[in-house]
Amino acid sequence: MYIEIIPNLYRISTTELSCHSYLIIGDDLNILIDSGAKDGIDILESDLHRIGLEVGDIGILINTHDHFDHIGGNKHFQERKVTIAAHRNAAVKMTSGDDEVMMCRASGHDVTGYHVNLWLENINVIDAGGWFLKILHTPGHTSGCICIYEARKRILFSGDTVFANGTVSIIAISGSYGEYANSLARLNTMKMQLLLPGHGRISENAEDCIAKALDEVRNRHEKQIFGKQLISPIRV
Repeated sequence: MYIEIIPNLYRISTTELSCHSYLIIGDDLNILIDSGAKDGIDILESDLHRIGLEVGDIGILINTHDHFDHIGGNKHFQERKVTIAAHRNAAVKMTSGDDEVMMCRASGHDVTGYHVNLWLENINVIDAGGWFLKILHTPGHTSGCICIYEARKRILFSGDTVFANGTVSIIAISGSYGEYANSLARLNTMKMQLLLPGHGRISENAEDCIAKALDEVRNRHEKQIFGKQLISPIRV
């Protein structure tokens, strides 16, 4: 099922276990953010057709991080020679088949065969024509998480970094509360209105969501540190 958020921007939702995918139709380049779980690929392709595009019309598929529910449909796009992009910390796990991080096999996905053509770094920019997308490395949930920021439109595609109402993610095996707090603190300095997360509802109060998320992560981090201090080593 898809909705048009604003002209030339769509959210596509497929199966329950899949993330949202976001389609940007640029003047020069069409971009898809996250392919979702592999079980949703038929729905994703059908919705692209209804919007008026073929899979091969996508110029770049950007993964916000390396978990199966965000990259599971990648191979369908790879077969059609779509450029796959991810932060380098995510790309190395995807291309090496790091199942412990990607959680593929436990979810019925084959961990092998993923390719990343474009290894992204913090503050890389993709100009799609009418859309000027800045890549923000936002580790925390995982080491390779990114958000994608359109400053002129005040839109943040937040992946699993922050959700509506300031809800935050778990800390996955490659993640860190300290990095998470630092990432949110950087986002908290930016002007934005529309928050487009990988799961759940869209928010039109992005700055409030980020501020709440930052407070929550800092609180969790403090509790984690305090809890560790309470445990004294056993000396023999």
